[in-house]
Amino acid sequence: MFRTAFAYLTLIPLTFAATPALADLMQVFNIPNGDTLNVRAGPGGNHTDIGDLQQHDIINVVGIDPNGQWAEIRYRGREGWVSTRYLRQPMRGDGSSILTGPHVVTGIKAGDPDGGLVVRNGDGTSFARLGVLRNNTEVHVIQRSRNKTWAMISYGSGVGWVSAAYLNTLDRVSQPTPQPMPSSNPQTAPDGGSLPGTFTVSGVAANDVLWVRDRAQASGAKITSLAPGSTVRVLGMATATWAQVSVNGMTGFVNARFLTRRWGNSVAVPQNGFRLDITCQGTEPFWTLGIAADRTVTYTSLINGQAPLTALNQTAPSAGGGYPYTFGAPPYSGVISQGACSDGMSDNAYSMSITLNKPSQRGGIETVYGCCNVN
Repeated sequence: MFRTAFAYLTLIPLTFAATPALADLMQVFNIPNGDTLNVRAGPGGNHTDIGDLQQHDIINVVGIDPNGQWAEIRYRGREGWVSTRYLRQPMRGDGSSILTGPHVVTGIKAGDPDGGLVVRNGDGTSFARLGVLRNNTEVHVIQRSRNKTWAMISYGSGVGWVSAAYLNTLDRVSQPTPQPMPSSNPQTAPDGGSLPGTFTVSGVAANDVLWVRDRAQASGAKITSLAPGSTVRVLGMATATWAQVSVNGMTGFVNARFLTRRWGNSVAVPQNGFRLDITCQGTEPFWTLGIAADRTVTYTSLINGQAPLTALNQTAPSAGGGYPYTFGAPPYSGVISQGACSDGMSDNAYSMSITLNKPSQRGGIETVYGCCNVN
């Protein structure tokens, strides 16, 4: 009887579709010793087993099934599915993201036609080459592209982009190193002068660089580098020989014996009282604005590097004849006020604050906020 009733129904095969999602890297975890994670041909344990993943493998998830129980991945050139209960965001032993921080270049084949891992000025092969990196080169990843396949790294005195397929994370938690003794006078430089202050890189060969590291010791990972003769803001002394510095919005450490204080004209002011030779910086992303004693204005972004130079052409004091000042240095303008300012990320003391209007990446003008100090 029931068979007769159902004979008039048209059977429609059920299909499962993954919820569209931005491709994301995930890590296989919680797999028992000696076991593996099955990759299935469809979202369910009843589908054919087409392969296996190991504990700690990193995979690219392209979608999640409507019930949130199965993740669609690309496996050996085809669609595959794994249980979401065995996936997590990639992490190091200290809980930090495996997508950023210290990495090492690996997988470059002998005789590679490019000579190594190509560093470009954008997240794609259409962008210009900046250089190449050999196998075993340590790099510091700042962020990933939207599809996670390209990594922005510190490169030279700026940044570059490399294919993430040739990077392996470095977990330094399992490699403890002795910590140097802290400086007894963190706000006094080896030359006896006060800190913070601005210094010049000196004593470094013309074809060499001064490495900025993530720890106050020679074994620290290289974050970025400073060319001979370049200037750097020293925030304080971490030890008797290692200085904490700020470079393009990043904080790191350099050997202080390669630094010479840049005395310069740190009190230069135009007639209306606006102080020149100052440096302002902010976050989201990290940026720096410098107004030199000769009125030259430089703007540098961690992502886009240094913008073309411009010049200060207008300063207007408040009605009371002093701060806050409005200023203009097309395409930049804003207001600088006196008073304590905090960057919200460190214990650094700033004597001024800034509201900066600058060109937006999407066109138009955007407003950002930061803190300033006299150099």
